[in-house]
Amino acid sequence: MPKQLWLMVFIHEDLSDYPYRDLRDQFDWLISEIEDISGRQMTLTFVPSSNSPELSSYDYKNSDAASALWGWYDKIEAYKASSTFKFDDNLHKFLLLTRDNINSGVAGIAAPTGHYAIASINHRAPAHEVGHMFDARHDDYEVLYNGWWDETIMAPGSGFSSLRGNANRFSDKNRDNIREYLEQFD
Repeated sequence: MPKQLWLMVFIHEDLSDYPYRDLRDQFDWLISEIEDISGRQMTLTFVPSSNSPELSSYDYKNSDAASALWGWYDKIEAYKASSTFKFDDNLHKFLLLTRDNINSGVAGIAAPTGHYAIASINHRAPAHEVGHMFDARHDDYEVLYNGWWDETIMAPGSGFSSLRGNANRFSDKNRDNIREYLEQFD
């Protein structure tokens, strides 16, 4: 039986007033998409800012998005080290969800096939960064036509068009990428 997936979403303190129901709407379809692709159950855990102040107060805004990501990595590693739970970096993923972008040009960043990412609540950034953590790639996104043009989740910032809709799914190739990544850990 395939091992279960887990996505821990740490809610940054700048989102403390954001309606929980709206947060669920950002992720419910994504969890279903990953479960359909992988055949695995995925647990989604929201960690409110009050439950983890040392993580939810992380100063993520940075002109260098990679530096922001490395700082978040350090916070996650300290969090894991202080826990008695044994995390599996291949199957347990950690996302810092923020109100604002990291900087004027970056809404989110992830370590490809890593276990940590930062994403603003804006548009499709959370799903996009979660995709990266499961080996979905920009190069494999598609524009689908079903009466209107919709972009799949991994459209890069340079490929994104406000005239296209959001397909709320990964492309067939990225579905294969995610499946192949996870098959390594059965």
